[in-house]
Amino acid sequence: MERDELERRLALRTAELEAAHRRIEELSGKVNALRKDKQKLTAAKDERDALRASAEYRFGRKLMQPFRKLAKAFGGAKPQPQPPQNPHAYHQWFLAHRAQPADLERMRAGPMPATLISIAMPTYNTPLPMLEEAIASVRAQLYPHWELLVADDASDDPRIPERLRALAAEEPRIRVQILERNQGIALATNAALEMARGEFVGLLDHDDWLEHDALFHIAQNLDAADLIYTDEDKIDADGIFHQPFFKPDWSPDALLSSNYLCHFTVMRRSLLEKIGGFRTGYDGAQDFDLFLRATEAAGRIAHVPRVLYHWRVSSHSTAGAARQKPAAIEAGARALRDALERRGIAATVENVGDGARYRVRRVIAEKKKIAILIPTRDRLELLSRCVESIVARTDYPHFEIVIIDNGSQDPATLKYYETTPHRVLRYPGPFNYSAINNYAVRETSAPWLLFLNNDMEVIEPGWLAAMAEHAQRPEVGAVGARLLYPDDTVQHAGVLLTEDGVATHAYCHAPRKSMENGGHLQLIRNYSAVTAACMLTRRAVFEQVGGFDEQGLPITFSDVDYCLKLRKAGYLIVYTPFATLYHYESVSRGRGKSDPAQGRLMRQRWGQCIARDPYGRQAAP
Repeated sequence: MERDELERRLALRTAELEAAHRRIEELSGKVNALRKDKQKLTAAKDERDALRASAEYRFGRKLMQPFRKLAKAFGGAKPQPQPPQNPHAYHQWFLAHRAQPADLERMRAGPMPATLISIAMPTYNTPLPMLEEAIASVRAQLYPHWELLVADDASDDPRIPERLRALAAEEPRIRVQILERNQGIALATNAALEMARGEFVGLLDHDDWLEHDALFHIAQNLDAADLIYTDEDKIDADGIFHQPFFKPDWSPDALLSSNYLCHFTVMRRSLLEKIGGFRTGYDGAQDFDLFLRATEAAGRIAHVPRVLYHWRVSSHSTAGAARQKPAAIEAGARALRDALERRGIAATVENVGDGARYRVRRVIAEKKKIAILIPTRDRLELLSRCVESIVARTDYPHFEIVIIDNGSQDPATLKYYETTPHRVLRYPGPFNYSAINNYAVRETSAPWLLFLNNDMEVIEPGWLAAMAEHAQRPEVGAVGARLLYPDDTVQHAGVLLTEDGVATHAYCHAPRKSMENGGHLQLIRNYSAVTAACMLTRRAVFEQVGGFDEQGLPITFSDVDYCLKLRKAGYLIVYTPFATLYHYESVSRGRGKSDPAQGRLMRQRWGQCIARDPYGRQAAP
């Protein structure tokens, strides 16, 4: 037994040493490249300085000076230049936050389960250095109870099967099958899985690699889950980590928008056998099809919120430009349509944006009446713009606008109330957001309720239908929209719970078309909460959980509290970017400041949720 442990540690150290040698060679190449770049930079600076000193440049600046003054006078202030972003910021953050040698030693010294994890790896014409690194990352795992099952799909390069057989001879935990003819990635992966003896199986692409502690963290969740997935990032040809994907905990709507589980995913072998393994006809999206079927049958799904998998960006993987692989995108859409049919969901599937990202557009079975409730006080220009935009730009056919006035005194606003065709309710007294909206709910009868600030502007006709298609779902409690500042940056795309401020908005100030963090800003997904600046909910669930808390949370956090009550009752909260509005953010009341007492109440009531928001962070701290 002691000899086996020594051999295991020797193999681990050998793999680590080989990886270190490769890294030293990579860094040496980079140093040489930087030396050349420095020479080019010096030459460019010399050329720039010569141009600045030229007579033509000095004359041109004097000639343009009057025109610059005119442009400043009539065109407003010149935009301030944005500070350049450090393209390696995440790489540096990850190196500092990954498991360090002392962390690995503590893990190794602690208790570990003895459950065998089988890792399936299909290979086909893989560049040998990439294949070597992928396999070395498995051999370097500090969790010892693994087996690597490699099925080569009849690679053209004879060195690949030769090297695989040599590695299997070195390491008894590696087993290899060389297929006689090319069968495609799905059948090749199935061939690897047929060799599995482990209770759990994981999937590793032939050119990617795992962190040393990947299987250790997976193993901590084996008893509590049928399917486990981790966070991931990408690695480029220079060894730079980038594009991290910090995933939410299990989000059924996110999985209907993209294969967000992706890497690294491990599941029970019995679950895999139950659903029949990989299916042919979905190459390029075979994992997506598998995960859609597996999550339908899995009882428990766990998420390890650590970056433990590195997806190599190369011409051999879908981590590159997905637009170059339209067949894979269509295969993903086909897998989604199959899933919708299995689940009895009437919907269409549309590809949105670049890559394998989709919109499942659900058929609205019954377009029920929606009461749009708008609290307001004075500031007629805001209210009238909001109301007019709803009337002019909403294609949902069955709604009513209800204005709730809270003490307006402006004569123009009061006159507007007399002439508007829309219903006006009066709620005098101090501003209490929760009480005003609870009162409006009692005074209306529509089965669906849309809470809307008066400083909103509708910009897309399908916004209300996009929210209604989710509000009709019995498992959904509330639906939120994407709200933009007037400069087209994001004001709200879901609510994140934070220990320091209780709640904050996801992707706040990100560009409207930002694709950061897996492109989730552009996709339908789940959150712990959404803002009631624009929130659709059903009257029945509103009454079920007691509406807004007008005693403890009269102004701030009442929408977050409401959503968390819905979550506690078993409902999902849905964010959809296909309902997009401009939000001028509390112009009529001023931006509200968080009341410390209301913050304390939220921490007392929802401390466990706030301590770890299951729908996660969107960026590295």
